[in-house]
Amino acid sequence: RHEHPGFEFAAKAARLGPSPHPMAFALPHLHSAYSVEQAVLAERAKVVCLRVGQEFDVECLKMDQLLQEVASTVESACLIYAVDSREVPECVQEFQLTEPLALLFFFQGKLLQLDAGGGVRHKGVTWALSGRQELIDLVEAIVRGAQQGRDLIVAPRDYSMQFRY
Repeated sequence: RHEHPGFEFAAKAARLGPSPHPMAFALPHLHSAYSVEQAVLAERAKVVCLRVGQEFDVECLKMDQLLQEVASTVESACLIYAVDSREVPECVQEFQLTEPLALLFFFQGKLLQLDAGGGVRHKGVTWALSGRQELIDLVEAIVRGAQQGRDLIVAPRDYSMQFRY
């Protein structure tokens, strides 16, 4: 197990257990291309996660719930923001998003790519995650890879079978 001070998500999540107030940690929203750019470029020490999607889409609401549940657990190493793709369409254009929902991760202003299995590069997570622990494990892997200077992060799980039709 990787040891790093102030960055033991799994241990903290295990101690905390399921969140009794899942909505207590509301996601901050970015309402313009400028605020997105500032959030990504201004943070130099932590990973920045942007949830890009339509606010009231069912999958988006599920992802927001998961993000809210883990936000306090990962806040020491990862900042999470919500971006409504209708309010800030520049995000969709800039990152060439084709899915209705995407989790994008940045470190020191650079978009991190994810190897989700099979050697295929993904700009971010565009698929449903099964739960809180899976998201914590994913964020932990992304933070660790970013801190090691990697632009391509290997996901802790192999998602390649999800992309076969």
